[in-house]
Amino acid sequence: MNKVKYLSRLIPDFSGLSKPSVMLIIFCFCFSFFTMDLWRKWHFTQNNFQWDVANYYSYLPAKFCNNDSFKFSNGVSDFLQVLPNGEIVTRATYGMAIMYSPFFALGYKIALNQKSPLDGFSEPFSTCLHWGSIFYSLLGLILLRNFLIKFYSERTTAFTLAIVFFGTMLFYYTYGDSEMTHGYLFFLISAFLLACYKWHNNVTIGRSVVVGVLISLISLIRPTEILVGLIFVLWGVTDLNSLKVQVSKFLTNWSHLVIMLVIFILIWIPQFIFWKNHTGSYFYSSYATNGEKFYWNDPQVLNVLFSYRKGWITYTPLIILSFIGLFFLKGEASKLKIGITFVLLLNLYILSCWWDWFFGGCFGARGFCQHIAFLAMPIAAVSTYFLDSDRVATWFHPLKFIFLIFVFSGICLNIGQSYQYSRGYIHFNSMTKESYWLVFGKYSLSGAPEGNYWKSLKEPDYTKLKNGADRNQ
Repeated sequence: MNKVKYLSRLIPDFSGLSKPSVMLIIFCFCFSFFTMDLWRKWHFTQNNFQWDVANYYSYLPAKFCNNDSFKFSNGVSDFLQVLPNGEIVTRATYGMAIMYSPFFALGYKIALNQKSPLDGFSEPFSTCLHWGSIFYSLLGLILLRNFLIKFYSERTTAFTLAIVFFGTMLFYYTYGDSEMTHGYLFFLISAFLLACYKWHNNVTIGRSVVVGVLISLISLIRPTEILVGLIFVLWGVTDLNSLKVQVSKFLTNWSHLVIMLVIFILIWIPQFIFWKNHTGSYFYSSYATNGEKFYWNDPQVLNVLFSYRKGWITYTPLIILSFIGLFFLKGEASKLKIGITFVLLLNLYILSCWWDWFFGGCFGARGFCQHIAFLAMPIAAVSTYFLDSDRVATWFHPLKFIFLIFVFSGICLNIGQSYQYSRGYIHFNSMTKESYWLVFGKYSLSGAPEGNYWKSLKEPDYTKLKNGADRNQ
C-alpha cells in the first residue's frame, strides 16, 4: 500500500490543466506557436532593430560585439542620438537591454554555431529577440492569472484574460511590434502586482527585495511607469482610517522600505555611470535635449481617448470595461480601487500632456498598452457581475447577452485591426475619420478605394506639435 502511495506521488497531477484559466493560457501558447509570424511587419530578410527598438537594444551589441561603440556599420546608428561632441549613443535607458539579454545570448550562441555574423544584428539575433518578446508577454499572462485568481473565480479569471490578451493592444504588441517595451512592461507589472499582494499579506525581506527589483526595472524601461508604485503605496487604502493604518504599517516596516530604496538605486547606478561617461552628467534626458517636453496646461485627454488618429477607446473599445469596472470593485478587490484609479487618471493626464500625445508611428494609444495588467482588475470586477452574480443568472438574460456580444465583437475588432495595421491598412500616424471608416472591416484595397484612402490621410505637423501649437491634430 505504501509503495502505491509512493508511486502515485511520482505521477504528475494534471488535474489543474482542466481549469478554464489554465486552458486559456495553454491555448494562447498554441496560438502563438502557429500564428506568431502572421502579425509582424518585418521579415527574415529584414530585421527588427529600428527606431525605438534600436535604442533599447543597442547597449548589447555595443558592449559585446562592437568594442563599446554605438557606431554600427549597418545603419542602426541612424536611429540613435548624436551628442554635441559628435559621439553616437542610445537615447534610451538600459532596462530593456536587461530584459533582452537572455535571448541576445541565445542568438549569439546560434549565430556562432551556424557561422552567422556575430555583430548582434544578424538573423539569429533578430529571431531570438522576437520569440523571446512573445515569451515575456505569455509569461506575464501566467503571472496575471495567478494574481486575478486570488480575487475572482476561475470562470471570471479566464474570461478576463481572454479580454486582456485578445481584446486589447497587448495582442498586437505581443506579435507585431513585440520588441517594443509594452509586452515586457506587462510582464513586469503583472509580477509587481503579485509581489505587492504577497508583501502586504506577509512582509519579508525576500519579498521586499522582489518589489524593489521590479519597480526599479519598470522605471528603468519607462521612467513614467514609476507611477505604478502608487498601487503598492495605496494598497488597502479605502478611507481615512485605512490610510492611517497603512502609514502605521509602513512606519513599522521602515527597514523594508529602505531595502527597496537601496535596491532601486543600485539597479539605476550603471545608468548614471553610463550618462556620466558619455555626456559628462550623472543625469541626462535625451528627450529634453531634443526639445521634447510636456505641455502641462494643454492635456489632450479627449484626443487620447477618442481621436481617429490614435484614440485608446476608438481602437480598443473593450477598454471601456476598465473604466466602468472601477465602480464594481468590491470586497477584497476594493483594496486596489484607489490605487488603480489614481494611477489610471495620472497616466491619462501625463501622457496626454506629452508633446507627441499619439506617440508617433504605432497602433492605437500604445502608451497605455502595459496598463492592462492592473486594469484587468476592474475588467474582472464588471465581468463577475455579468458572469457570476445572481442578478444576471441565466445565459439568456438580456444584459448578459449584450455584454457577451460586446466582448466578442471587441475581440474580433481588435484582432482584425491588428492584422490591418500589420499590413498597412491602418496608417501608423495619419489616420482620419474618413480613412478609418474607408478601411473598416476591409483587408485589401485596390483601385479607387485605395486612392481615396491615401488622399484621406492627414500627416501630423511635428514641428508645430514640438512647439506646443495646434496640438488638436
